[in-house]
Amino acid sequence: MGAVNRVIGGVLLATLLASGVVGVTGCGEKKPPPKPVAPPPPPPPPAPKQIDVSSLLQTSKADKRVQFPQEKAPVDDVVALSVIDLASSIAKGDSKAMSNLMVNVGKDVLDQLLSSGQWEEATSKIEAVRVVELAAPGAKPESFTVSLAIQEPGVAYLVRFTGTQNNGKYVFTGMPGGRKTHPRANQFDDGVLD
Repeated sequence: MGAVNRVIGGVLLATLLASGVVGVTGCGEKKPPPKPVAPPPPPPPPAPKQIDVSSLLQTSKADKRVQFPQEKAPVDDVVALSVIDLASSIAKGDSKAMSNLMVNVGKDVLDQLLSSGQWEEATSKIEAVRVVELAAPGAKPESFTVSLAIQEPGVAYLVRFTGTQNNGKYVFTGMPGGRKTHPRANQFDDGVLD
């Protein structure tokens, strides 16, 4: 019977050790407590949402020839409205509105085009003015760049501008437009502008 008790006792002891009920004493060293885990960092703030360009085109009474694809939309409505005003002024051939939007050399170039008759000649052929590039980082940027594809019968070409904040609105200066042409303005959507 003693052997049976020893076997039962051994099985019982093995079971208790396996389940962790009986502790084993070591050489007196205690296990250090686990290091506290730092909480995860807070998630980044959500990215600003692009504004809805189609509703701005309607409320601003933009010229029907102005094309502003939603994927080119900025996060700032003042930037978008400034670009729409610029594109509409070109599409309509509205030299007074255009003059109010231009500064520096751009205003001088416009005056030269008006005095030579080239402004009316060029704007009378416009079929579409399409926003093909808009680099406007964040809300209320100090400046941004915009590229417009001007479509005339059989050819589309680029004009580029830098918009700069001036008393709560944006005014524009012309930039070199590149030499590339396409048959249609939307063919500049591929992002290859030079």
